Amino acid sequence: MATAVEPQPALAKLRVIDAMHPGVVACPLDAPLRTVARMMASYRVHAIVVIAHGREEPPHGTLWGVISDTALVRAASLGTDFDAETAASLAAEPPLTIATADPLDRAVELMVEHGVSHLVVVERRSMRPIGVVSTLDVARALAGGL
Repeated sequence: MATAVEPQPALAKLRVIDAMHPGVVACPLDAPLRTVARMMASYRVHAIVVIAHGREEPPHGTLWGVISDTALVRAASLGTDFDAETAASLAAEPPLTIATADPLDRAVELMVEHGVSHLVVVERRSMRPIGVVSTLDVARALAGGL
């Protein structure tokens, strides 16, 4: 007599490392939003990681926040001065992070729960940002295109 096998969710066997994009495009807290927009356009990314550098901020090179393309567009629609406002004024902080070994379905849970489309992937011990996982990465995983 065969035992029934419970169906597995599509992402249950995948880890964040299976879907993420390695590397991050980052800017400092004081980068003008115009620079952030140029970075998104030049690197063809949908999110910029904001890093703190300086004595008044957290330790040098600390992950501080994330600016999504959606937040940038929203700021433009509100008439934000892209030359005067900085990354610090728009970044969602603290950033949502996930480790490479975490299940991909946990990343999906965090995205849905917080209404975001990007998570910063960190090295678990140092918390150093090493990549990004996005909703598009998850779609690619669901399509079997890993």
